[in-house]
Amino acid sequence: MRSLLFIFCFSYLNCLQAQTLNNFSLKDIGNSMLVVTDGNGKLVHMSTDMENYGSPFFDTDFYPADITLVSGQRYENVQVKVNLLSNEVIFKADDGKELAILPAIQSVVLKRNGVNSLFEFGYPAFEKLTGKTVYQVLSKGEVTVLKYYFIQVTEAKPYSSATMLRTIEKFPKLLVYSKKMGINAAPKTTQEVEALFKEDAAKLNSIITSNKLKIKKEEDLVKCFEIFNQSVVK
Repeated sequence: MRSLLFIFCFSYLNCLQAQTLNNFSLKDIGNSMLVVTDGNGKLVHMSTDMENYGSPFFDTDFYPADITLVSGQRYENVQVKVNLLSNEVIFKADDGKELAILPAIQSVVLKRNGVNSLFEFGYPAFEKLTGKTVYQVLSKGEVTVLKYYFIQVTEAKPYSSATMLRTIEKFPKLLVYSKKMGINAAPKTTQEVEALFKEDAAKLNSIITSNKLKIKKEEDLVKCFEIFNQSVVK
């Protein structure tokens, strides 16, 4: 007899407070959306006929996370990991199976080793990236600093070997977003700051100079816009 692995609903929860997904029951949430192994649900696993080197996940371990859906519903302390290749958030069911969360997600706060990492969906399209792309948010404000991970998957069969080898590599790319200019590649020089930000360029370059920042470095780029965002709020 086929058994349900998980029941997930987002239309019946307007009156409920944040809660853990694994504690849901049919009585609590209704049954407008079922996540099962062979229907709307999707089992997540790597191919077993290959040797895999590297991982498409931000971290291969599961960590507690707070999830906010596009519908506004929020769930706390869900055990998840983020797949940067498929742009999916994966949770572990009570029976140990790994499943992708299907309802549209707005944000995930991953609580990893005492550090919170924020991931968000729904940013404007940019180059080959879409609103379904997941970004790590490094700094949020008037100008938001984002990190996108390009995942390169290479498959090869060594000579005289019966097993395929799959190598997965992550290549991070920094971007900046604001409501005024949309999303763009992060500037690496003061000249690129002037070309991209125009009216705010003088203030940004003053921040860079006075704080001796090298904005091609992630840490300095984040610090630059944190200072800028604080000055805008004031």
